[in-house]
Amino acid sequence: MKKYLKNLGLLTTVVALLLGIASCEKDNNVVTPVDNDETYKIILKEYVDEVVVPTYKLMAEAALVMRTANEALKNNPSTENIAAAAAAWMTARIYWEESEAFLFGPVGEDAFDIDGHIDSWPLEINNITEVLNNDAAGLTGEIAWRDLDAEVIGFHTTEYLLFRNGNPRPIEDMTTAELKYLTAATDALVWDCVLAYVAWAGEDNVASNIKTVFNENPDVVDLLNGSSNFKNFADKLKNATGNYAGSFVAAISEISDGAADIADEVGATKIESPYVNKAVLEVESWYSWHSLDDYQNNIKSIKNAYFGGRNLSAPKTNSLSAFVATKNPQLDTQIKAKIDDCIAKIAAIGTDGKSFYEVVYEQINAQYVDAAVVACAELGDSFNQISSNIIE
Repeated sequence: MKKYLKNLGLLTTVVALLLGIASCEKDNNVVTPVDNDETYKIILKEYVDEVVVPTYKLMAEAALVMRTANEALKNNPSTENIAAAAAAWMTARIYWEESEAFLFGPVGEDAFDIDGHIDSWPLEINNITEVLNNDAAGLTGEIAWRDLDAEVIGFHTTEYLLFRNGNPRPIEDMTTAELKYLTAATDALVWDCVLAYVAWAGEDNVASNIKTVFNENPDVVDLLNGSSNFKNFADKLKNATGNYAGSFVAAISEISDGAADIADEVGATKIESPYVNKAVLEVESWYSWHSLDDYQNNIKSIKNAYFGGRNLSAPKTNSLSAFVATKNPQLDTQIKAKIDDCIAKIAAIGTDGKSFYEVVYEQINAQYVDAAVVACAELGDSFNQISSNIIE
């Protein structure tokens, strides 16, 4: 927060006015912002338009591909079709994991809790079995989205139905009930992915096919229409309106806080807890053996958020990174190095071609696990420094 010395208040105001006038008189009529709010607004626009909305767009589009692949699998069960469905799941999963540095706004638990609905873990296998045994024949996407618990739908239920031991299941193992359950759960997943995109971008700003899918389920439409604070959320964050009540400090803090939160979650919850507790069933995405990829993609989401664009080798001019570099270049350099270090150390957990499930089960590669946990904690601490010492 800004701090002012009482006896220098007037002098500070005069100096600020003079600086503002001077900035307006620079060559080429370029106005240099003297208020952090203006700088934050520019950073937020880049962050939203180049990172958040494109990521949700890619996820929604990938979910539709997944839906098509799973419908084809149900209608024509074959080795080729289950391989295509598994590949479609992998792609959609990547974009979800690359969104986890911004699990606030519409996807957060204080709004629609899309995160909880789409990514709850561990699964309730007994409940999944109950659905398969009793309800699968009459199960629809609408029922799955509205009535089923989060632990029996979402990414991990569809993963469970498609994969075993890191590979697509043998097609002869899949039952008619499982294929029906898969398509219903996929519909529910599709609506969650599309809801996240439409809530952020605004229904008028998405393609016609996305609008059509969004309007397939009246319950999804009613949910968004009943929550004005989370409609067109991109505009609200960029302009610090809605729940931000004009505070650009609160709005810009979402970037650093979101990055710190997921860094801490990856290290402490996703990696350390299952390993220390020898709890293989707590290993996320272990049916597909996609866990270490998930965790690296979480850190990539941090990099995208910090750099102001997707899959960049260097930060954009209007990124949070560029702003931090003007205030504390050492911290900016440190964060960029720690992001890359964190990704590398998570990858190293899989030394010798091991999945994280195998690492936890066999209690091996402890030094790599420890190094990754420390790297994630340090990365989270670095982003906390932005919120506490840089943003004001």
